Amino acid sequence: MTRDDAIAEPSAESLAEMPEVDFSTAVRPNRYASLRGEFQHAVFVEPELFAHFGSGEKIVEALRLLADLAAKSRRGAA
Repeated sequence: MTRDDAIAEPSAESLAEMPEVDFSTAVRPNRYASLRGEFQHAVFVEPELFAHFGSGEKIVEALRLLADLAAKSRRGAA
């Protein structure tokens, strides 16, 4: 298979042979939904940084402190 074959669109004949499938009523439960808990976003931390802080709570605490310092710095410069 050449590179051009990989990106070629299917022919009209092959599309006509394929049956239409309606997935709008399909139910596929998310098996990980119960593990998500309260958080809405996931952030990946480098292993050496995680080892330095030791836990997710400590990382969040450090980020909040950094955000507070940045806000105070902006207020002082204005």
